[in-house]
Amino acid sequence: MDRQIYLNIRRIRELKNLTREFVAAELNMSPSGYGKIERGEVDITISRLYQISDVLDVPLSSVLHLDISKLFC
Repeated sequence: MDRQIYLNIRRIRELKNLTREFVAAELNMSPSGYGKIERGEVDITISRLYQISDVLDVPLSSVLHLDISKLFC
């Protein structure tokens, strides 16, 4: 998967002032497992991408193609 997607996930999480631990708990996974996602160490499924976008409260398109201006409309 494109490395930019993993970076987008991290940037969105940070912009929303969410901790890795919070997002991991919402996804029912360990913080270290979630950290691997943000670092691009594991491939994730489209269903996991949808779950992440739900937790981050952004459309999936924002995770795939980050446009910061759309996050704070």
